[in-house]
Amino acid sequence: MRFYGLGGFIVAVALMVGSHAVSAADEPKPADAAAGQPKATDLIFERKHLTNVGTGGEILYKFKRTSSDAKVLGVGFNDDIALKVTGEKPDNNRDLLLQIYTGDRAREPQKLEKFSINPVFAVFFSQAVSTFNQLAGGQVNYLQKSFSDGWLKAKVEPIKVDYKGKKIDAYRISMTPFVGDKYESKMQGWEGAKYDVIVSDKVPGEIVDLLATYHNRYPPALLKLSERTTLDGVTGLESP
Repeated sequence: MRFYGLGGFIVAVALMVGSHAVSAADEPKPADAAAGQPKATDLIFERKHLTNVGTGGEILYKFKRTSSDAKVLGVGFNDDIALKVTGEKPDNNRDLLLQIYTGDRAREPQKLEKFSINPVFAVFFSQAVSTFNQLAGGQVNYLQKSFSDGWLKAKVEPIKVDYKGKKIDAYRISMTPFVGDKYESKMQGWEGAKYDVIVSDKVPGEIVDLLATYHNRYPPALLKLSERTTLDGVTGLESP
């Protein structure tokens, strides 16, 4: 599994979203868009997610990869992703230490400076594009652009989630960026890939859950894969 440079990747996604924001503003809103409801791009790219975590604070995420066929899709596994705040800046940005996975799967710890966006988003985005590329093929740059454009049309809905035994307010952001793509017919049945992000300002780092689900549509339609990153302490989420 491949991870792109995290800082550069999320900045690239944010810039691509920003570059299309003006034209997107003129497009019809989704039929279920509620008045005054926040936009997906604001919740992900415009917030300082880490202001509720001080120096020395650490956030633990549980990663789970589930595969219906280990020979075709690779093996499933569970692991951890840890994010530690090592410093606070006057502008409320944070210096961070990011550890992706443990033991034999562990990546080199990444020191990240002056971050406002939670970099675990970047881990998810990078892995989502990499996984789709492995499943469906295609040029990575094109897939990145389609993925970033998807956030402009994503569905946002208010929900409740269980965190450490309490119900908290959150938003679920959902998108299927490759459905209707001009190259959909070349995506080998994986174009229905769905991405769900749950965020809440009631949890440290504001990320509740990040879920990518892949289900091949071709008969017998048995190939399924999910990759999920969930904040430790969150329970009761639906299985993919």
